[in-house]
Formats: sequence, C-alpha cells, structure tokens
Amino acid sequence: MVTQLASSSVTLSWNSTVDTDVRLYTVQYRHNGSSDDHVEISVWKPEITVVGLEAQTTYEFHILAVNDAGPSHSASSIVVTTTGHTGLSSLSDDFVDHVE
Repeated sequence: MVTQLASSSVTLSWNSTVDTDVRLYTVQYRHNGSSDDHVEISVWKPEITVVGLEAQTTYEFHILAVNDAGPSHSASSIVVTTTGHTGLSSLSDDFVDHVE
C-alpha cells in the first residue's frame, strides 16, 4: 500500500509475512511499461521510502520476501504515479492502481 506520495518519493508499506524464515524483503522498481532492469533495494522491515524519483512519472513496484531458499515470486505489482508538485500526500488504496 502507498502511504505517502510526493513528486520525487513514494513510501510503501505491506503486511509482513507470517513466515518466520523471511530474512529480508527486496523491493524492485522501474518506469511502468519499461523493459529496463529493475532497481533493487533490500530492506529488513515491511516499509520503504524510495527517493530520487521523477515528478509526474509512473513507476511499477514489486515486493519479494527472501528466505534461505531465495526470493518469492511477486504476485502483483503496485503502479504509482508521482505528483507534479512538492509536498507529501497521504493516500488510501483508492488512489493506487494494483495490477496483476
């Protein structure tokens, strides 16, 4: 879920898995519809703020849980468009397009 959105950043949070073997989460993102490689960031808790994004640009995010066997498969993506102005906006899921 997107919890904050700005012109150059987005904060995502998700429910942590009940699997106690999860070591970390990998967040992958890129411009929506792009065939470029994903940028990957590893985090240890189920929340991330990604900075340095372009204003009024649509991004596709995937979140994968990683354990000793490797990363999970991303079931769906989160598609977010950054704002065109500075400042933060708090959002509900109604403003975020979830794509399978």
